[in-house]
Amino acid sequence: MQREQGGFSLIEVLVSITILSIISVSLISIFSQSLAASRDSTELTFANYLAKNATSYIKREALEATSDEPFAFSSLSTQADKATYLNGKYVIPEPTSPSCELSAICSSIFTNPEINNIAFDVKYSVTPRKLEGVVNPNLLDLHVFVYIEGTTEPITSLKGSITNATLNQSFPTTK
Repeated sequence: MQREQGGFSLIEVLVSITILSIISVSLISIFSQSLAASRDSTELTFANYLAKNATSYIKREALEATSDEPFAFSSLSTQADKATYLNGKYVIPEPTSPSCELSAICSSIFTNPEINNIAFDVKYSVTPRKLEGVVNPNLLDLHVFVYIEGTTEPITSLKGSITNATLNQSFPTTK
C-alpha cells in the first residue's frame, strides 16, 4: 500500500514562480518611475530656489549698486534698451550670465551653482516695461532662467519687475 505524499507538483511551482515574477517586474517598474519623478521634482525645486534667489539678488543690487556694477539699475536699463519690440511686446533677449568678480553671493548664485551634486546654470535678461503704451524709465522686466548644466532648455524661469524707485517720503502722521 502506497501512501500519498502531500506537496506541490512541478507545474504548480512553475506557475506560482511565473506569477511572482510578473508581479515583481511590474513593482520594479513602478519604483523606477517613482524614483525618476522624485529626481525631476528635486531638480525643479532646486531650480526654483535658485531663480528666486537670483531675482531677489538682482532686485536688491539694482537699488544698492553703484553705476559701474553689472546689476546697477542704469546698467540693467542699458541692457534692456537693446530689446526688440515686436507684435505688441518685447522679445526677450538671449539670457546671459553676469560677471561676479568680487561678490561671493553673486558667485554662489550665478557661477556654476551646485546643489546635491546637480550643477545648474543661472542666466538672466531684462526688457523695458510699457505701461499704457509708454515705456516707463523707472521699471524693467527681469527674466531669470535656470538650466541644468549642459542643457539648452531651461528647467524653470521666473519673471519679475525691477524698479529704481525707493520710498523716500515719510508717512503722514495721524492725529
